[in-house]
This record gives sequence, C-alpha cells and structure tokens, in this order.
Amino acid sequence: MNKQCLISATWIFIIWTVIQPQWIGAQVDNVIWSSVRLRKQVDDKLRLDIRPIMRFNNDISTYQNVSIDISVNRKLNKGWHVQVLSRTWFLPDSPMGQFLWADVGHKTKIGQHALSNRVRLHYSFNTNEINPADFIRLQTTITPAVKAKFRPFLSIEPWFQLDGINSFTRIRYEPGFNYPLGNDYNFTLMYRRQDSLKVEPANKQNHFVITVTKLLR
Repeated sequence: MNKQCLISATWIFIIWTVIQPQWIGAQVDNVIWSSVRLRKQVDDKLRLDIRPIMRFNNDISTYQNVSIDISVNRKLNKGWHVQVLSRTWFLPDSPMGQFLWADVGHKTKIGQHALSNRVRLHYSFNTNEINPADFIRLQTTITPAVKAKFRPFLSIEPWFQLDGINSFTRIRYEPGFNYPLGNDYNFTLMYRRQDSLKVEPANKQNHFVITVTKLLR
C-alpha cells in the first residue's frame, strides 16, 4: 500500500465520520480521539504501554478531556494473554477520574484470518461524573489476511452493566486498519460507532480514533 492509498483511506474515514450522522439524525455527536502510544516490549511475553489520549467533542469543535492509559500485558500459553490497564482522566472543572481494567484474551486463526476475543472487567472508582458505572465488556475482533502491510480489522464489543442493572446497556462497532510506518512506528485509524442499549435518553456517538504507536528500544 503506497502513501497515496493511505491518504485516501484516511479521508474516507474522516468524511464518513462527518456525514454519517446526517443519515441517522442530528442527535449523534462526533468525537475525535487522538493519541500517541509508547510501547516497550520487555521480552517475548511482557509488554508495557503508556498512552495519553486527547478528545474533542461537539462535532470535533470543543476540547473535551485528556486521559492517560498505563497497561501491562503478559502473554500466556496457547494464544492466551492477561492485561491490567489503568486510565486516569483529567477533566475540565472536575476532579480527576480513575478506571481500572483487568483483561483476559485469546487469539486464534480461522483459516488464514486472525480472530481474537477479550473479556474486560471495567471498574470505575466513581470520583466524578464520567461514566461512574462498572461493566463486563466482551470484545471480538477479526483481522482478515491480506497480502499487504495495510491490515484491516473489525471489532464488536457489547457492555454488560453491573451495579444492580445486570443488562447490556452499550455496544461498540469498530472498523479500522493498522499500517506500519517503518520499523518502530505503527499508524492506526479506527471508526467507532457507540450506541446505548435500553437507556433513556439514548446516547449515540461517532468516535474517530487516531493512534500512532512508537516502539521503544
């Protein structure tokens, strides 16, 4: 995939994110997430990530917040892995927020295609008003085999809310792609459709997620 194809794909995602709400109603907000992920591969099994994220909402016109993710990922046998991730939120005119996530995941192949499943226990410390709820999140991702550096993927992730609700109250659909930029960098572009389920008033958002990953030597 050459540079022109990468630019074209990026613009397709941008245009889709902007115009798609017009097809389904003006109540849908467009939010951009931009981040740089610093990744240290300690050994064949242990990986450390630090990822600051900046967000703009109200149709990508207003600064929303910043958060920092810190994660430790450990590979196990036969495609399994575990991960612990902390997210600290820095919100305008509000106390800091804190999430803690614990993951168990598994990767396998269907033919030449990669399939991964992840269960995430999502715990909020309820220090402010940003999503003070606890969930079990179930994510499935398929990565088709392609004969190019360009690697598309598609994820779906329903959220099962705890706290006495005991029901699925949110779902995410996430098409996107990864593209390596040399040996130490990777570019990820993802469109995320986020919908509430059985919640009034309904909350529907389009997230445009841009991530550059830097591998630390």
